[in-house]
Amino acid sequence: MGQRTARQGKGYSPPVARTPWLHRAPAGTGQQTGAEHPLNIRVLITRCSALGALILLAACAALPAPEPVDQQTMLEPWQEHRDKMMALRDWTLEGRVGARTGDEGANFSVYWQQHNEFYNIRISGPLGQGAATVSGGPGHAELRTSDGVWTADSLDDLLAQTTELDMPLDLMQYWVRGIPSPRSPAGIRLNHVPVLERLEQEGWEVDYDQFHDDNMPRRMTIRQNDNYARIVIQSWDIPGV
Repeated sequence: MGQRTARQGKGYSPPVARTPWLHRAPAGTGQQTGAEHPLNIRVLITRCSALGALILLAACAALPAPEPVDQQTMLEPWQEHRDKMMALRDWTLEGRVGARTGDEGANFSVYWQQHNEFYNIRISGPLGQGAATVSGGPGHAELRTSDGVWTADSLDDLLAQTTELDMPLDLMQYWVRGIPSPRSPAGIRLNHVPVLERLEQEGWEVDYDQFHDDNMPRRMTIRQNDNYARIVIQSWDIPGV
């Protein structure tokens, strides 16, 4: 666009763009021209693809290997970060969850408000379908939908009672903050920030793929056998921060 096109008058012949692999065969050779031989175009595409792959491999080979993280050195500053996260008593997150247990799966949006040990979690499927509210605190959990109300002693019991999904919701209020739950031992691996790169607790593996600028988790995956969840936290609201 914006280029001026030459006027084609009488006897005008447009210039022929020559390509090394699409040349015109000399007269009398009996060879096909590039225009008549579609295989040449395939050769061109193949050679370009191979060249691109070689460039990509060369670029990857040129990248320096990441420096290993000295876990012992990073432990003390991470413990300060962990204590700060444990001290958060009021917070709100908004995000999306994709969860699967065997053949049973669900995708939903989540709006989670936490105040001390009490929570109010609103979840909804695509286009707001299947909206539900989960609320409760120590020793009590309640699920409200348009179909009724269900109660249990804990979030885990409530999930088992109402769905086929197996997810450690009682641990999740800690994991979403990027820290292990204090109720059981945990194995951790730190990155250079330092924040958690991987957490292993009660048979579950939690991988932290991305953090917000303030070191609050953004993307994380949770796995145990055929149980899997992908969590994307789009925003955090922390009073006073």
